[in-house]
Amino acid sequence: PPFFTTDAVLNAKGELLMTQKGTRHLDIFSADGKSLLHSFPFDEIPTGLLPDGDKVYVTTFENTGRLQVLSLESGRVEAAIPTGSGACHPMFGPDKKHIYVCNQFDNSVVEVDPVMRKVVRSVKVLREPKSAVFSKDGKYMFVTNFLPAQRADVDVVAACVSVIEMDGFTKVKDIQLANGSNALRGMCITPDGKYLIVIDLGIDAVRLYPFDPVKGIDEEKAYTFHVEPAGSGPRHLVFDKSGKIAYLLNDVAKQEFVGAVLVDEPDRGAAGIWSIACDDKHIFITHSGTHEVSLIDHPAMLAKFESYKDKSRLDYDLNFLYGLRERVPLQGNGPRNFIFSGDKLIIPTYFADILNTVDINTLEVTATDMNPGRTETPENKGEKYFNDANHCYQGWQSCNGCHPGDARTDGMNWDLMNDGVGNSKNCKSMLYSHVTPPSMISGVRESAEYAVRAGFKFIQFFEPEEEMAKCVDAYMKSLRPVPSPYLVNGELSDKAKEGRKVFEKLKCGECHSGPYYTDMKMHRIGEDIEFEKGWDTPTLIEVWRTAPYLFDGRAATMEEVFEVHKHGIDKKVSKKDVEALTEYVNSL
Repeated sequence: PPFFTTDAVLNAKGELLMTQKGTRHLDIFSADGKSLLHSFPFDEIPTGLLPDGDKVYVTTFENTGRLQVLSLESGRVEAAIPTGSGACHPMFGPDKKHIYVCNQFDNSVVEVDPVMRKVVRSVKVLREPKSAVFSKDGKYMFVTNFLPAQRADVDVVAACVSVIEMDGFTKVKDIQLANGSNALRGMCITPDGKYLIVIDLGIDAVRLYPFDPVKGIDEEKAYTFHVEPAGSGPRHLVFDKSGKIAYLLNDVAKQEFVGAVLVDEPDRGAAGIWSIACDDKHIFITHSGTHEVSLIDHPAMLAKFESYKDKSRLDYDLNFLYGLRERVPLQGNGPRNFIFSGDKLIIPTYFADILNTVDINTLEVTATDMNPGRTETPENKGEKYFNDANHCYQGWQSCNGCHPGDARTDGMNWDLMNDGVGNSKNCKSMLYSHVTPPSMISGVRESAEYAVRAGFKFIQFFEPEEEMAKCVDAYMKSLRPVPSPYLVNGELSDKAKEGRKVFEKLKCGECHSGPYYTDMKMHRIGEDIEFEKGWDTPTLIEVWRTAPYLFDGRAATMEEVFEVHKHGIDKKVSKKDVEALTEYVNSL
């Protein structure tokens, strides 16, 4: 079966450690990927790893998020520490006394004592934390929230970075990024500790925040860098010397923004930027959508930047990197995380299990097939096509661009012009779309099969062969809901059970009926009904994950759906009943 590598690191011995979603194993290879040295099975999908001598700490998640402690000597899991739903991104604190884990679906970050082997502190953030970094003095932790946590029908919609004060382990601030920011995967602190750089794989901008070790982040002096055209986020980026997302040249003493550099080309996109690293000579970027790695001449770019007279023109200068960058094609499909070690880049490919080793001096690529017997099901192929921007005209985007996180939602509103112009709708999750027709909020596509083919044709300007489209159908049909973090030991809480009674009393089941909680019909409900037939009834399965709500995302939370917008409610309902109903619906 395919590996579907979720994380990769080199240990102190120079061995290559990889966590595999496809096999639920931690594999240890020789550094060149040619020899499998050890393989350790896990009972759930491994999502991240943290080597520490003769142990490896592995985050796992399928039903219960845990930090598992693997002994490399015995090959046994010595402990499985419950952390929270969606456990990922394990990392040591600055003093290596504690391990920190992001719980994506629990919306929390926890501190684990590896000696006591238990969670000792926990803090809530906004929405789907995916990564975290520490300030240089260790006083603050900065956490990316993958998606916006707000309504979508306003002028500014963006994901935030949460700031955790480490002494009290409390959230002290949420910093909203530039308009359109979503799908935040990573960030870093610059080497001098003065700036926090945030990866925005979503939309239109990157923000740089001056950081003072005493005062913390100064939002008033934040710098915003918009990219052109709006909506093309995953391709237009700026880089910083720390090598994550942005090269942001600033006068540190004056705290003034100087400019930004776009990495797209006029007629060639660079979709699916996933991971970035650098040294003093180069900046390295993997493009998971176009299956390549970019190597940028760092000093030459800096010199050209400093001599650039009108830096305001950099906002739309797609020729700036001409002659300064090499885009190196990789073998395989879907380069994501990579390792920068010495003069080499070690790059696994998620959809091919080909390990590319790139010599950064000669640009020579050596490819090793790590999984010679690899076979693909139609579902596997469909997921690959869903994430592949090479099918898109000029490589600008893939389906994943609007449906990140396993074909779910980006929390944004989009105007697709399939039901008119100037009437944007909130992005839907693809979960159960094939078994709950019609498709689109306005029901303009009679089936998900039709919507898949129309999406390739009218959004990516590519007409897929029917076999390819059928594979994408198969992938989307294979999607299964993540167990709700509102459940208690897999069951409804007492509060949710009371909410089920409210659901029945208000006759919510008249529209939200059946196994998918939808009658698959159109209903005229609420205000601003745009079409005569009304709106398609969405499934309520995994609705806890798909905020914001209603056709234009005007409700930030499910509680607002009932309490503010009175969705489906024509009588007075108590605050207690609204809270119970919210708990129940969020548990589905």
